[in-house]
Amino acid sequence: MLKKITVTAICAFALGATAMAQDAKTVIANAQAALGNVKSITYSGSAHDVAFQQCGANATELVCYGPHNPMRPLTGYVRVIDLAAPTSRHTGTTMNFGPGGSTTITPATFFQQVTAQQADVSQPWAQSLELYITPWGFLKGAAENAATASRKNEGGKSYTMLSWSPKVKAPSGKGYTVNGYVNGDNIVERVETWVGEPIMGDMHIVATYTDWRDFGGGAMAPTHIVQTRGGWPFFEVNVTNARGNPTDAASLAPAPANAPAGPPGGGQPPALTVTTEKLGDGVYRLTTGPGSYDSLVIEFKNYVMMLEAGQSIARGSAYVAETKKLFPTKPIRYVMNTHPHADHTGGLPALVAEGATIIAQANAKEFFERALNTPRTLLDDVLAKNPKRAKVETVDEKRVYTDGTRTVEFYHIYPAPHSNALLIAYIPKEKILFQGDFSVIPGEPANDHVRALVPALEKLKLTDFDRYINVHVSAAPQHKADVWKAMGR
Repeated sequence: MLKKITVTAICAFALGATAMAQDAKTVIANAQAALGNVKSITYSGSAHDVAFQQCGANATELVCYGPHNPMRPLTGYVRVIDLAAPTSRHTGTTMNFGPGGSTTITPATFFQQVTAQQADVSQPWAQSLELYITPWGFLKGAAENAATASRKNEGGKSYTMLSWSPKVKAPSGKGYTVNGYVNGDNIVERVETWVGEPIMGDMHIVATYTDWRDFGGGAMAPTHIVQTRGGWPFFEVNVTNARGNPTDAASLAPAPANAPAGPPGGGQPPALTVTTEKLGDGVYRLTTGPGSYDSLVIEFKNYVMMLEAGQSIARGSAYVAETKKLFPTKPIRYVMNTHPHADHTGGLPALVAEGATIIAQANAKEFFERALNTPRTLLDDVLAKNPKRAKVETVDEKRVYTDGTRTVEFYHIYPAPHSNALLIAYIPKEKILFQGDFSVIPGEPANDHVRALVPALEKLKLTDFDRYINVHVSAAPQHKADVWKAMGR
């Protein structure tokens, strides 16, 4: 009797699994039909984008109000998706800030693509996901990768959720997941996935597609597309025209002459060799030479403070190791961040794993607490292996850390075009000014960022400094005289 019940249960399970597979196939087929069963599609309109963790060049807003605010406008936006290749390209006319710290707006061309090689789901997921989070790419991936179907309530609405995984695995060995939310009209309203990112952890990527309409010939397209990453705005499109199966697909959204033909080259980054420069008793500059992001380490009675985390986890870890050699009996209690741009935050996970508290300007607090406390199940980095909750202490306009002997002062520089969370550090005893992106280039006049910094220093009565240290390594030591000369003084 028991054997009979067991066999029955197994059969019932198998039938249930088969039904679910059939349900997924039916949902996919119905959704593809609702979108016009197109083999390719193009749509156009206007858009906004942003460099991740930064702000976009904007002719009317030259001050960064926070992460991804403002975004950068794109006009003449065109995207073409070829499901047979499969490939995706989109382009438009946009604007960039000028070189060398200039805030002058200059015309530029936006172009991004997913090549056929990148679209292979056994290749790195971060390179291919921009195709597969579109409704058409998602359904193609679902049809080819054993999608499953389930019921899901989201935002007060009921959906059929299709889920599938690319063949490639995350660095941790865990599989990636892609979910698509199909409404009662068989329209894909939302696609989500996750990818490992050094600051954002298991970064949640969500693309929403709303206000669908038939632009002719049965080809449906959304008129509004919004993509967020880690909960922050990332890309937005207002669609004004669309065509299914365009005969001129190959000529649409052409790549500019300097666009890369395929995925970037692989290989391991070069080994980092840390060298130190003693700036005073218990004060050292850490560098890895040309192209380095430099840090300062400062000894207090019972702990060490690090200014900046080295741009990447690799350099941050190297700086932690060097700091332990310099001060073997003292913990790294604090790490200061000059501003929350991607190239200035990438090393922070190494310091958080060490137990250091982040010192940041108050406007960056929410970003760091949300980002660095996100689960890291897709990563195998130092913080994933040694999870710790990120702690943030903030600076409003000024904050002083002292133990009665050693003093470090932090100041908020605002308004400044680069970020609303810019901090500089001043070490009174050695008369050192440490800053992130106020670069002075020998023989050239001060750029717009330095021109914003100097009046702020004068207002703060913070002009009694000698050494001027930039996070971006300088070819030779710089001093106040170099800054004043660049300002024409």
